[in-house]
Amino acid sequence: MSIALKLAKKAEGKTSPNPLVGAVLVKSGKIIGEGYHKKAGLAHAEIEAFNDAAKKKNSLKGATLYVTLEPCCHTDKKTPPCVNSIIEKQISKVFVAMLDPNPEVSENGIKMLRKNGIEVEVGILEDKARELNEVFTKYITTGKPFVILKLAATMDGKIAAYTGDSKWIGSPVQRKYAHHLRNKVDGVMVGIETVLKDNPSLNVRLGKKTSNDPVPIVLDSKLRTPIESKLLVIHEHSIIATSSLSNSRKIGKLKNLGATILHIKKDKSGQINLKELLKRLGKQGITSILIEGGSKVAASALKNKIVDKVVFFYAPKIVGSEGISMIGELGISNIKKSLEIKDIKIKKIKDELMIEGYLKK
Repeated sequence: MSIALKLAKKAEGKTSPNPLVGAVLVKSGKIIGEGYHKKAGLAHAEIEAFNDAAKKKNSLKGATLYVTLEPCCHTDKKTPPCVNSIIEKQISKVFVAMLDPNPEVSENGIKMLRKNGIEVEVGILEDKARELNEVFTKYITTGKPFVILKLAATMDGKIAAYTGDSKWIGSPVQRKYAHHLRNKVDGVMVGIETVLKDNPSLNVRLGKKTSNDPVPIVLDSKLRTPIESKLLVIHEHSIIATSSLSNSRKIGKLKNLGATILHIKKDKSGQINLKELLKRLGKQGITSILIEGGSKVAASALKNKIVDKVVFFYAPKIVGSEGISMIGELGISNIKKSLEIKDIKIKKIKDELMIEGYLKK
C-alpha cells in the first residue's frame, strides 16, 4: 500500500476534480503490475495496473490488488466502473486504504466486490490516504475548494519592513518549494493590493513542461485590476471577484483577456464575502486554492473560517515591531478565543523552517 500511495502522489496537481489514486497488483509474493490515475479523463489506477501486468504477460487470476481508494462502481463521462474490471479479471483479494468519501458512492464498490466473492479489507494506511486526498474529500462532500494559506515571514512574524519592502524574505530554495505548492492547486488567490504593488505572475516556475499553472483569483471589490497586469497577460484564464459592476467598459476588456468576473456581495465588514466566493469557485470547478495575499487577505480568510490548512515559512531574519505582521487584525480579545492549529508538521529547509497544520474547526 505504501508503494501505491507513492504512485498516486506522482499525479499531484493533475487529476482535479478527480482523486489521487495508486494501485499495485501482487501474486505469489511478487509485484506483477503497478499503476496510478495520471489525469482526469484517463484510465483509473486499477486499469493502469491491469494494463501494466498485461504488458509483462502476467496472469491476473487469483492476484491481490492494493488500491489507495475504494474502487469506483459508477460510470463517469469518460471511464467505466473499475469494480467490473476487478471482477472480470478474477482478482481474489482487494486491500483498500480508504472508502470513497463521495456519500453517493461510499461502500457500494466494496459491497459489489464482496457480493461477487472477492475478499476485501479496508483501512490499510488510511491516515496517509486521507491526507493525500484531503482536497478531493472536502470538495466532493461540500462542493467547496480546499483552502491553504501560505505565508513567508521573518522569524519575528513579519512579511515586510515598515517601508513595505518584502523582497526577498525567503531564499530561492524556499521560493522553489512554494512553487511546488502552486503546482498542486487549481487556483492561487491574492488581494488587489498585492496585484497593484507587486504585479505578480502567479504562475509555476519549476522549469518543467509538466508544471500546472493555477488559475489566478483576485479579490478586487472596486475592480482596480490593471488591464496590463502580468496575471492577465500570462494566463489564458483568470478570475476576478468584485462587488462593483459599474465599469462595463473595463469589464469587457477584462473578459477579452480571459478573465471571469464574479460579482460577490460584500460582507458586514465591507469586504468581499469569502464564504459566498468559495461556493461560487466550487461551482466553477475549483477544488483547491492557495492563498498568497498579504496580511489583510490572510486575516480576512481566517476570520471567515475558510482556511483548512496553513503553510508558514520562516526565514532567519528579524525586522522588528515596526515591520508588517504576517496576519492582520483578527479582533481576538483573549487567548481562549485564539485560532488553534492541529497536526503540526515542521520541516527544515536549509536555514529556514516550514510549519504546516490544520485549523481546528
